[in-house]
Amino acid sequence: MLPRPTARLAALLVLLVGLAGVGVLPAGADGERPSTGPTREVHAARAALASAQDALAGDGREVTLALRDLALTRSALEGEQREAADRILARPTDGPLDPDGYGLFSDPQRRCTQVCVHWVESGRHAVPSADADADGIPDYVERALKILTQVHRTYVRAGYRAPHGDGTLGGDKRPDVYLADIGSQAIYGYCTSDQQVPSGGPFDVWAYCVLDNDYDPAQFPQNNPLDNLRVTAAHEYFHAVQYAYDAAEDAWLLEATATWAEDELFTDVDDNVQYLAQSPLAQPRVSLDDSGGLQMYGGWIFFRHLTERFPRAKAGLPTFVRDVWRQADGRRGAADRWSVQAVDRVLRKRGTSLRAAFARFAAENRRARTTYDEGRANRYPNAPLADQTVLRAGASTGWGSLRLDHLAAATIRLRPAAGVPRGTRLRLQLDLPATVEGGTAVVTTKPRRGPVATRLVRTGRDGEATVRVPFGSVSWVEVTLANTSSRYRCWQATAFACMGLPLDDRREFRVKATAVR
Repeated sequence: MLPRPTARLAALLVLLVGLAGVGVLPAGADGERPSTGPTREVHAARAALASAQDALAGDGREVTLALRDLALTRSALEGEQREAADRILARPTDGPLDPDGYGLFSDPQRRCTQVCVHWVESGRHAVPSADADADGIPDYVERALKILTQVHRTYVRAGYRAPHGDGTLGGDKRPDVYLADIGSQAIYGYCTSDQQVPSGGPFDVWAYCVLDNDYDPAQFPQNNPLDNLRVTAAHEYFHAVQYAYDAAEDAWLLEATATWAEDELFTDVDDNVQYLAQSPLAQPRVSLDDSGGLQMYGGWIFFRHLTERFPRAKAGLPTFVRDVWRQADGRRGAADRWSVQAVDRVLRKRGTSLRAAFARFAAENRRARTTYDEGRANRYPNAPLADQTVLRAGASTGWGSLRLDHLAAATIRLRPAAGVPRGTRLRLQLDLPATVEGGTAVVTTKPRRGPVATRLVRTGRDGEATVRVPFGSVSWVEVTLANTSSRYRCWQATAFACMGLPLDDRREFRVKATAVR
């Protein structure tokens, strides 16, 4: 049975409290989340308030997530702290509410299609004044509205839910995007919600977004202003779409799929390539669902892998990610699967599983420049080896072992020494964690002529298997060991899926290789 929405919010509260140094509550004996009393909820909301203030001050943390956490917890605040939270979550056009946010809009203007863009023409937040067609609308505003309209239509035509209407806020129920000088705080853009979110959910909420008013190269040296506007609009507006499903979803899924989406819409910008240094390509032994740093952005490559493997599309966008968000839907009465569950469900509908797909992903990351469509052009890093050995005929490595956390992987390479007879085979003995604990392996061989061949190893339930593959006629054999466990004790205020405590971290994987005739 799926946990109650209150359990998920309680875990967020406890996580925020833990980050603030207050501590983490122990789990109840039955695995349900412990009670979080009013004092603990207040401490957590105060931590969220402090985090949001620091994020808006440009301390480098993720603004959208910081404001998301504040929106979900502010009902626990009272007095001056509640007023401060309300000011932070207020829109630039909300006048006296906003002075502690990022400044007031003076005489705001508005122009709409399916999306409304708000701007000012004087003061700190003024957009560039250029107006080539002399129609009274600054060129930057017209460009931003055109891009946002394209983004909105693409997502909706691809079958995503449109962002929820917000009544008359911003003028009418259409989604609102504000252009403001947030580059001075080193912020590209963000989306948040000023909806009053009930403490027990549901967590599908409306959103509004803020983008920079000019993407001045002095503030944003990476990419040109137009490209920064394009990818930020696609990324942040996807958060507004996500919020129409579940604003309280796991952070790694929020950021990995938003980063994936920006590249799907504007494939020529490739801003997301910068995150590959913190991705499963460069760091295969870091858990895929780790939301504790930039890894959650680097996780976009997992969804690129899956959408290249399952390319069925609608309106130009692969349907795989859309289907994941449908499974994660947090509306009242919806399935509301948390991130890893939702991905596994969609994979099973496509005839595979998270276990098999993640192991294949890990193995193919060893050759990222050839296995991904843009791998060579964008110089994707190949996942590093954990170890490699040269074997003579008749020789054995003996038993070697390593430990892996959940949704992480490592690869070892075995190469034949000079003079190994052509008919020699490699006997691989595997002693992995039990299947239920995530023990999975993929064997890849590279013939001296011809393409690589990859296969998922069939193990017994106890994780043991023996595999024989050609060795004398190959350039190398690689064994990718993958901890594919997706078992958690949920709502324990961690940075992983379902804020859960992984049950199968640090599992031992043992391998022995022997060159035999």
